[in-house]
Amino acid sequence: MDFDDRPSMNGEKWVPSGLSDELLVMAREGRLAGIRRTRLELVRDWLDRGASAEETCKRLTLLNRDVVRAVLEAHALEYPWLRECTFLEFGSGGRGEHVPGSDQDNGLLIPVPVDPDEVDDCTQSIVLALDGSGLALCEGGVMVSNPEWRGDFDTWLERLTSWLANPAEKGPWQSGLILDFKALFGAEDEVRRMRERLWEYVRTKPIALSLLIRELTDYRLPLTFFGAFVTEREGRWQGFLNIKNSVLAHLTNSARILSLKHDVHPANTCERIRALAEKGHVSDRHGQALLDGWEYLQRKRLEIGLACDREGIPPHNYVNPAALDNGERQALKDAIHAVEKLVRLVQAGTGL
Repeated sequence: MDFDDRPSMNGEKWVPSGLSDELLVMAREGRLAGIRRTRLELVRDWLDRGASAEETCKRLTLLNRDVVRAVLEAHALEYPWLRECTFLEFGSGGRGEHVPGSDQDNGLLIPVPVDPDEVDDCTQSIVLALDGSGLALCEGGVMVSNPEWRGDFDTWLERLTSWLANPAEKGPWQSGLILDFKALFGAEDEVRRMRERLWEYVRTKPIALSLLIRELTDYRLPLTFFGAFVTEREGRWQGFLNIKNSVLAHLTNSARILSLKHDVHPANTCERIRALAEKGHVSDRHGQALLDGWEYLQRKRLEIGLACDREGIPPHNYVNPAALDNGERQALKDAIHAVEKLVRLVQAGTGL
C-alpha cells in the first residue's frame, strides 16, 4: 500500500507525496541516512495534529516497513535470489508499535539453495543499510546477519519450537518476541503457515504456555505500599523508572499470552486488548484502563524519543516521576495498577 493511499488526518496526507518512490532511489544510491530526520519530523507532526500514540506508532511502523522494503528491493538487484525469500519482522515491528529509536528485530526465510558466503555478504549489507537509515542494530543479535535468524521453513519451525520448549536455549530476548512476527518482503503463505503452527504448538503444549507465564514471575509492582515509585537506586538513571521494562513489557506479554490461549488473532497489543474485552476475558473497565495505560506509556516513549533527538542523545525509556506533574504521576500509577492486575490474572490462571 502506497503512502498516499493510507488514512489521512483532517483530510490531509500524513506523509509527503511520493516518499515511497524516493525511498527506493535513496536505498539504491546509499542515501537513506536522510530518512532519520524525516522520520522524527513526521512523528512530531502527527502528535502535533492530535494523533494518538497508537495511531502514531502504527504510522511510524508503516514508514519503517517501507524503508526495509526499499533496502531489500535495492539488494535484490545484486542478489536476485533474495526475491525468493521472505523477510520477517519480529517484536514491536511485528505488532505495529515502533517508536523513535526502535531497533532491528528481523529474520530471513530462505526456501532455495544459496551459497552461504553470498548470504552472509547480502544480509550483513542489509542490516548495515538499515542501521544507516536509523533502524539501529539489535544488541541481542536478532537480525538476518545472524545465521540463527535465517533458514528454510523446517529449520525455522524446529528452531522456534525448540526455543519455546527449552528455557536453557533462550537467548538475550524474551520468548514473546518470536511469537509476534510479520512478513515484510516476499511470499507470505509460508510465514502464515509457520505462525499458525507455532501458535498451535503453544496452545496445545501446557509446558510451553507455562514457560511464557513464568516470564512474568519476576514482575514487581514498581510502587511501594505507600504509593511511592520504585526507581533505580544507583547509576546514571538513579531516581528514574524504566517504563518499558518495568511496566509496558508486562502488558505486552500478558496480552499475548491471553491471545494465544483464546486464539485471538490481532498482533497489535491494543487490538488484542479490545478483542479480549469483547470476548469477556477481561472486563470492559479493566480493558479500558489497560488501553489508557498503554496510550500514556507509549506516548511518553514517543515524547522521550523526540526530546532525545533535540538534545542529541540516544533515545531511552526512562522517566523521572519526581519531575512529572500530579496528573501525569496519577496516569503512571493508574497504568501500573492496571498492568499489575493483568499480570496477576495471567499468573493465577484467571480467564485462561
